[in-house]
Amino acid sequence: MPFRVFALALLCLFPVEAALAADGSLFEARTLLALGVNLGIIAFAVGTAIACLRVMERARKAEARAADEAERYRLTESTLDTVLAAEPQGLLVLGESGEPEMLVANLPSSFGVPREALRLLHAELWLDPRSAAEFDAAMQALAEHGDAFNLTLRTKREKYVEVDGRAAARTIVLKVRDLAGQRLELADLVAQHKQLEEQVLGLRRLLDEAKAGETAHELKQAVPRFRSFDKLATAFAVFDAAQRLAHFNQAYVDLWKLDPAWLATHPRDGEILDRLRQARRLPEKADYRDWKKTWLSAYGSNTQVEDQWHLPDGRTLHVIADSDGEGGLTYLYENVTERIALESRHNALMQVQRETLDTLREAVAVFAPSGRLRLYNQAFARIWELNPRQLDGEPHIEEVIAWCRPLYDAPEEWERTKSAVTAIVAGRHAYESQIDRPDGVVLACAALPLPDGGTLLTYSDISDTKRAERALIERAEALEAADRLKTAFISRVSYELRTPLTNIIGFSELLASPLVGTLNDKQRDYLGDIRLSGRTLLAIIDDILDLATIDAGALELRLSPVKVRDVIDQAVQGLEERLKQNEVALDFDIEPGVDTFIADERRVTQILYNLLSNAIGFSEPGGRIRLACTRDRSMLAFAVEDQGVGIPEEYQQAVFDRFESRTQGSRHRGAGLGLSIAKSLAELHGGTVTLASEPSKGTWVTVRLPLTQQQDAGGLDAAGYRASRAG
Repeated sequence: MPFRVFALALLCLFPVEAALAADGSLFEARTLLALGVNLGIIAFAVGTAIACLRVMERARKAEARAADEAERYRLTESTLDTVLAAEPQGLLVLGESGEPEMLVANLPSSFGVPREALRLLHAELWLDPRSAAEFDAAMQALAEHGDAFNLTLRTKREKYVEVDGRAAARTIVLKVRDLAGQRLELADLVAQHKQLEEQVLGLRRLLDEAKAGETAHELKQAVPRFRSFDKLATAFAVFDAAQRLAHFNQAYVDLWKLDPAWLATHPRDGEILDRLRQARRLPEKADYRDWKKTWLSAYGSNTQVEDQWHLPDGRTLHVIADSDGEGGLTYLYENVTERIALESRHNALMQVQRETLDTLREAVAVFAPSGRLRLYNQAFARIWELNPRQLDGEPHIEEVIAWCRPLYDAPEEWERTKSAVTAIVAGRHAYESQIDRPDGVVLACAALPLPDGGTLLTYSDISDTKRAERALIERAEALEAADRLKTAFISRVSYELRTPLTNIIGFSELLASPLVGTLNDKQRDYLGDIRLSGRTLLAIIDDILDLATIDAGALELRLSPVKVRDVIDQAVQGLEERLKQNEVALDFDIEPGVDTFIADERRVTQILYNLLSNAIGFSEPGGRIRLACTRDRSMLAFAVEDQGVGIPEEYQQAVFDRFESRTQGSRHRGAGLGLSIAKSLAELHGGTVTLASEPSKGTWVTVRLPLTQQQDAGGLDAAGYRASRAG
């Protein structure tokens, strides 16, 4: 329709321009040329300004992204510090200056670990003598040769701690932390094992004395020496060359539940075995006589026999029979039931972990603090095309990297992985990265330090996800480019149309004036239609330019005190002619006390103009439109109500979309920009637009705007809000 009007106007102007050309008194060529040059300069300046504003907007977004990235790094650093401080530990650093520095000291005081750096290095102040000697020897080897160590030590308060020492360049890092769970149970078992070894060594020394030629009388004199072993937790019994019981301790009595008075009669070894078999306290054997004969044959053999006895009551004993070469025999009975149960639970747990890992799609590899592979799953071998037999040999991380290089040769990435596995415990940090292999496989890699000093590596195949992501990114970029092209095209075309359209409106008004001459009624009607259609088309072009400016983020609000009555009058003034043509009445209803508010007067007028224009277009001849203005808490509400055909519910969500125009059986024709412009301008003010409608009853559109706005220090005249607030 607007282009038809434009063509009609040009046809009407040709005879007029011919008449004007004949009469040179009205226009001069020089004036028209100057006017055209000025309009071109203005159009170029406006286009350049919009381009500059878009560049500034992109720079602002880049600055915002940089600020977000810096904040993310700050949060990451804070998280790492929190994780380091969250684990109970003591962390000491000894540099070239020789002055130790305590970085972390948050172990419970009950452990007796000093919180001062100098006291921590003096092991004799907080460790038992044996642990202190081990610590000093390990520290000396670390300082002289750089030999790393990982020790389980016992404090003077009978607490076990793990001490890890490593050298990085010329710096020594010492880490002390507590033990828990299976590792604590293992430390207890190791301590018990050492205690048993000392007991066995003591007994063997006594046996060595017997081997040196002690007589039976001397052996009897040595019996008081055995009394010092009565308090041992390990049961033992000493038999002489006649296979009679010479000595035993209380643990032996408790183990076999025998009568001490009967044992004091020095029974034979075979008699004791027979009594224990009758009481069902010996292992169940199919041929008891041969089994008994085998054990009794150890007398005088000068050998040591070891075996495990599984008793009917569920206990397991580690039995050692040591012959002294002179015919005597010493039995040691160690109860290993708990140790075997612990090993069984540990093996079962490891098996469950391995089976669980094998069911994962992600590749998982766990490396020990020494850098050797401790655990892996089938996905790890499959992703890197490795031989499981090689991985079962617990290779070092350097060997694993060498095997993986044919598929992905990136020295920096592999050096980073190696550092994460072999660096000192305090220097290990979690990281994530992405590996794009030449064969097209994309892997998401993550390294996570474990509490025991090991490192967990995971690799996830995200090739399909990445391909889909890249396709979506390319599609989004193409859509953005198309949207930018569309916006630029609309803006350019709008500017190109606005200039001749302004001329059409101007010349039509000039023709209607008495200066040109008298027009008949039909000519005046034609000129009236030209002016009305031209203004309508100009309003559409202005709306398109406003939308382009909003999309570019360059539309600013000029805030000032606005009178409610003034903006309503200005909006109605531009619609009086349409109200008369469509025979539609307009009623006002302004709540008492509602006078002024802070807003952009021109944009509020534009909002009301668009709402009223839309209501007029959908109203039938003889209909009424009601414009109400009320206070809604801190907001000012403008409500426009018409009695038109209404909007079906399924179309109500789309009425605010751009270029969405539905006649719904009415005479309304338009570009579908009025409500979209009104919504954008209202949101730019910090307000909202809502719509309610019922078919055949009418439509209610309500705009809520804040009564006040946040102002800059420059005052109301200098205040301006950019279009980025419009959503």
